Amino acid sequence: MAAFGLSPELNFLVPTAKRRLKYCQLPVPLCPTAIVHRATWRQLPPLTSPSEFGHRSHPTQPLPPLPAIAARQLFTAMVAPVVDYASSVWMHQCNWKTAPAIHRVQRVAAQGIIGTFSTVATRVAEAEAHIPTAQDRFWKRAIKMWTDIHTLPETNPLRNTTSRMRKFRRSYRSPFFQVADLLKDVPLDSLETIAPVVLAPWERRVRTTVDRTGIQQKETEWAVRIAVSSSARNNMVGIGGVVRLPLPMRDGSRNEAFSVTLGSRSEQNPFSGELAAIGYALRLIRNIRYRKIILATSNKAAVMALERPHQQSGQQYLCQAYDAISALRKAGNTISVVWIQAGTKNELLNTAKAKAKEATRQDATPQTQDPAMRSTALRIAWAKRAPPTSLPDKVGRHSKRVDIALPGKHTQLLYDHLSRSEAGVLAQLRTGMAKLNTYLHRIKAAPSDQCTCGQARETVNHFLFRCKQWDQHRREMLQCTDVHRGNLSFYLGGKSPSDDKDWSPNMRAVRATIRFAIATGRLRTEQQQNEAN
Repeated sequence: MAAFGLSPELNFLVPTAKRRLKYCQLPVPLCPTAIVHRATWRQLPPLTSPSEFGHRSHPTQPLPPLPAIAARQLFTAMVAPVVDYASSVWMHQCNWKTAPAIHRVQRVAAQGIIGTFSTVATRVAEAEAHIPTAQDRFWKRAIKMWTDIHTLPETNPLRNTTSRMRKFRRSYRSPFFQVADLLKDVPLDSLETIAPVVLAPWERRVRTTVDRTGIQQKETEWAVRIAVSSSARNNMVGIGGVVRLPLPMRDGSRNEAFSVTLGSRSEQNPFSGELAAIGYALRLIRNIRYRKIILATSNKAAVMALERPHQQSGQQYLCQAYDAISALRKAGNTISVVWIQAGTKNELLNTAKAKAKEATRQDATPQTQDPAMRSTALRIAWAKRAPPTSLPDKVGRHSKRVDIALPGKHTQLLYDHLSRSEAGVLAQLRTGMAKLNTYLHRIKAAPSDQCTCGQARETVNHFLFRCKQWDQHRREMLQCTDVHRGNLSFYLGGKSPSDDKDWSPNMRAVRATIRFAIATGRLRTEQQQNEAN
């Protein structure tokens, strides 16, 4: 233990001889021992101390505190990957009781993002700071890795070991066993195969442009114009398109439309449908020679994938499209792909969309048997291990009274546009752990929990609505509403049981509450007092 410098709580991570065999003879750098130690005890304290998380570029040159949105991005980009390194291998041994160091990282990160106190429960701090829990991050990485293994070529030795990973063993069980057991109902064996390289480096990529009116210009009147689209409805994915061929020796043109039901929504998605439509349309005109071909689509992701194909979902359709492009180029044609913003008035795109919707009518059946897309399977797999939608029992009693929607995306809206001092004040009021006598007396920092007005205990509710010392500062808060006066949830940006499903925080009332708390000076921290002096 001394050789690794670990705390006793991390004893289960020590790579003994049996555990090294259990991890398939992993080298020491890949074992969780050095990973957790490096991430939590060495790297993080100088980076994520509550007053300095993401706030300095040099120890002697302190910078102003970062806003919540920037600090959260810094944590996600710089800290979380270090903590999560190789977590797919050791996450099955990591739980709430055996990984206090990892949860310490989460608490310190929340302090750095929104300024919560260190005594706030980890789950409450994570919900307020809008960062995923460590277990959610570990599971998301493990599910992605397990899905990626099933997309490897058959010649890859790791691809052929998935059946052994699924087997139940009392000892020396695979780290992916619990992931495989969770996803046993997801048909991963029918996924597409993703190769390391789609195109050779010397192969020419298709030319793409982003233009709303690119296929309507006069210089393209004699070009072969194609519009493609995809539709996802009625649990089906369909593709449609139209090819406009200019007729020689006379005015006019001829349109050729197509409509194909690609597959179910559990296997395909609009992105893969768009790629399939592009390849299908280009194969329809394979006999054309020495013409200019312009293909339009409203799916920007498909255009970018054609411009820079890489190791991604939908490779099969990308290869089909480039095979058709290569054949057309050999026949003397030039091909360009144009992205047109959705909603733009365009006759060809509207026709293509109508054909795509025709392929997803109520009684439509798939006309092809294509492999399932990795991105779609990954979305379904992640839904199997969805993050919790509520705080655990006996955790965050005050937070649950203030906001029944925790954890939720609305906390990001609350804090992202506030300064660091404003975010800290709001976090104190929402968590209940504030510089008020009720909390200070609980941690033995104040002799009594009574308010200085002598009327009642100094709780958050009493401080905001009842204390007579601050009546003159409370006018702006009272002007925000005539109906919700005294509603703690309304003034702190929380959801109450009486709110409907379309509820959103009233930021005007939240900002008025923050200004009231700052004006009283009651919640000012030592750091803010030093800055003011």
